[in-house]
Amino acid sequence: MEKQQKILIVDDERLNINVLADLLKPKYKIMAAINGMQALKAAHSVNPPDLILLDIMMPDMDGYEVCRQLKSDDATKDIPIIFVTAMGQVEDETKGLELGAIDYLTKPISPAIVEVRVKTQLALKKNMEELHRTMEQLHRAYAVIETQKNRMQKELNVGRDIQLAMVPKDFPVSSDYSIYATLEPAREVGGDFYDAFIVDEEHICFCIGDVSGKGVPAALFMAMAKTLIKSRASTDSSTASIVNHVNDDLCKDNEGCLFVTLYVCIFNVRTGELLTTNAGHNPPLLKHRDGSISPLAHVDGPMVGAMDGIVYSEKKYQLQNDETVLLFTDGITEADNVNEEFFGDERLEKLFGDWQEGSVEELVEHVAETTHAFEGENRQADDITVLAFHYQREKTTDA
Repeated sequence: MEKQQKILIVDDERLNINVLADLLKPKYKIMAAINGMQALKAAHSVNPPDLILLDIMMPDMDGYEVCRQLKSDDATKDIPIIFVTAMGQVEDETKGLELGAIDYLTKPISPAIVEVRVKTQLALKKNMEELHRTMEQLHRAYAVIETQKNRMQKELNVGRDIQLAMVPKDFPVSSDYSIYATLEPAREVGGDFYDAFIVDEEHICFCIGDVSGKGVPAALFMAMAKTLIKSRASTDSSTASIVNHVNDDLCKDNEGCLFVTLYVCIFNVRTGELLTTNAGHNPPLLKHRDGSISPLAHVDGPMVGAMDGIVYSEKKYQLQNDETVLLFTDGITEADNVNEEFFGDERLEKLFGDWQEGSVEELVEHVAETTHAFEGENRQADDITVLAFHYQREKTTDA
């Protein structure tokens, strides 16, 4: 049942109080005060009034002073006040409204007008109270959202830190090849990664991957995948075997059901042979000396970590002098612009084909910058990872 609203009638004439009380008590609870001090005390009671009908001309403390004190007190300032008085001059009404009253009723009162004004002001007060409650609920909800948002942002920042700390900033240096890579995490960090390291005097391993998911789980899964590849490659010269073991290890206790696409390469510096395994990743591009582009389109198995026991295959390519391999993640080809157009494979192939002489670092930065320019400012939705490997020695054979 809805709570009955309460009205405080303040007048030094009991007859006036009785007239108003008889009119309003069928619908409202009535409180009464015969002077200003009683009115202030009633307004500060445990169950204060919802509306005050206040006479102006009273001894000791007039209605203006009562109104001033009520409106200057945080505990009572929101109680609406209607002056009920025989004073009907414009300046009298103006003074009362300036002090914070919301309306005026003149004596002798009109019952119909009193009922309408009282009903209207109480309805407005009720609506304001409901609005305040709604605003408080919204503020509490917003605070919860902000707390969760800050927690998530901290997690994303941790994930980004893990991600960037795990990829090398310095690359193997050789007169026979050059290699460079970059990783630019998106706002919601994912699990892109790359790696490049010397296995022995004749071999270098480089790889690129893209983990499903976001935040710390994806970053940790990425770190595991990268570590497993490097550990296995130190004793295993087969990219297929490396990926087989990485897959089986990542499938263990994979409660988050994460997976990673991989492209793993082992390059023989002496012979120019490139051994590769593609586990569900974007096909790299090979640029020949004449500027033509060949996608390395073979797929040797599905993404890694989804199902154990999968047997991956491998493929050999013979690199010629002055050929370049470009590895990338879908943050390049699936970058979209404001017209919802994808950067796409064709645009990347043309960019790579049109690239003139320059270092692999310049090539990688050019690909990333062109992708950003295509997307537009502050629109990067996914990690952008690019790795370029350039072979720069004529193939030799043993005597």
